[in-house]
Amino acid sequence: MDNLFENYFHSKKEFLEYTYRKLMKVCDETSSDDMRILEYLYTLYRRVLFDGRIKPEERSLLDILDKLEEDLMADREKYKADADFILEFLEVSLLSRYYGPDSGKTHHIALGRIYRIKKTWLLHERTERENNGYRTPAEIKAYLDDYIISQEEAKRVVATAVYGHRLRVENLSTPFASNIVLLIGPSGCGKTEIMRKIREITDFPMVFTDVSSLGASQFRGRHKEDVLLSLWEEAGRDKKVAETGIIFMDEFDKLLLPAISERGVNMHDDVQSQLLTMLEGSDVELRYGNRAFTMNTSHILFVLSGAFQGIEECIREEQKRDAKTAGNIGFGGVLEKDMDLDIRKKNITHTVLMDYGMKRELAGRISSIAVLEKLSREQLKSILIDAKDNIPERYAREIKLSSGSDLIFTEDAYDAIVDIAMKEDVGARALHSIIYRGIKECLYHAPSAQCEQIIVNGDTIRGAAGVEYRGLQDPDWNESR
Repeated sequence: MDNLFENYFHSKKEFLEYTYRKLMKVCDETSSDDMRILEYLYTLYRRVLFDGRIKPEERSLLDILDKLEEDLMADREKYKADADFILEFLEVSLLSRYYGPDSGKTHHIALGRIYRIKKTWLLHERTERENNGYRTPAEIKAYLDDYIISQEEAKRVVATAVYGHRLRVENLSTPFASNIVLLIGPSGCGKTEIMRKIREITDFPMVFTDVSSLGASQFRGRHKEDVLLSLWEEAGRDKKVAETGIIFMDEFDKLLLPAISERGVNMHDDVQSQLLTMLEGSDVELRYGNRAFTMNTSHILFVLSGAFQGIEECIREEQKRDAKTAGNIGFGGVLEKDMDLDIRKKNITHTVLMDYGMKRELAGRISSIAVLEKLSREQLKSILIDAKDNIPERYAREIKLSSGSDLIFTEDAYDAIVDIAMKEDVGARALHSIIYRGIKECLYHAPSAQCEQIIVNGDTIRGAAGVEYRGLQDPDWNESR
């Protein structure tokens, strides 16, 4: 459904036949309501085709979403039921390729657009307090608990920071202590996922940026502007709203490592200095086309994130210094061998951050630090089974929509997924791709299988066997047909 404009439909009938084939497992040809939805989708499609502002080669699913949102803005009550169905189907269709080989920038943007439309126009059953984002830190953490397994400290720190951010935004004339959050933890432990879930329950615009490849000249110029322009776009091009947004800077630790130029200058020192001015609050001149304006960063919440590999040695050195200061000189060898090097919040001091490479002035601005643990085998399995809206559930919804079959993962399948994830050693980040590799053939064949259940076992995940189709209407059907 995301490639409608790659086809040329000679008639309305041809379009409806195409879309019905895509929706046949969830759309009934004999239902007047379902056919009305297809008619509505066709209307959206035609409106994009005849919009002279959209170049033919640039037409995409995003344009259909724009037209749908225009209708909701004009008359939400009239269009909400049809819009809800179309958005639900498109979301499932896009998620199936989110980590697959067909995933591209348009997929990611479309998913974000679908969420924003649903949040703005269709999630009307929430209370007014929830719609306006008024949740206490405990309520925010409770929401995170449904989706994020473990990482209690990080969830508390982020929940408190987001709540405090709202207080600052609503009381701009009242001075508050600055609150810049630093999340430290290995890849795939949940740092980014926590912030994704925060975006779901707050009305603040939020952008995610990877700063690992930042150079000094970039940060002084285009890249800093790009981050703020993205926030401005996310805020609906409302400067005042953008100035109260949230910026999540991933791979931040890479800016603390030396980056020596040909002239022997550590370029990352300059990058940190430029970053500091933004974190402290400054006016940044932006340009969009022929339009120029200034954005102030004083009331933006910054969340910095990174793995900080090797920071254990900085902790070790500080503890050795502390031991000598306490009069334990002579026991350095024993301390170096036996000391607890767990990365915990109490061990991440400003001195440790400076030893790692952070400039003193920047370290002094960090007020909230949370350390996320490496996920254990049990925690990874819990993410697959206990987390709300987990990955197996998402694929089960897709299979149900596309084929009417129930997708079932056996206990052995869960164990196999975790085995591979532990071996790949990238945390929860690997879970989606592992499952996709195991069932990608099933995603292709399921719509034509016409069966009651599709079973995924350990051999399926390990690539030793395919899925098992149970309750086939045609006993002679197989994947080779």
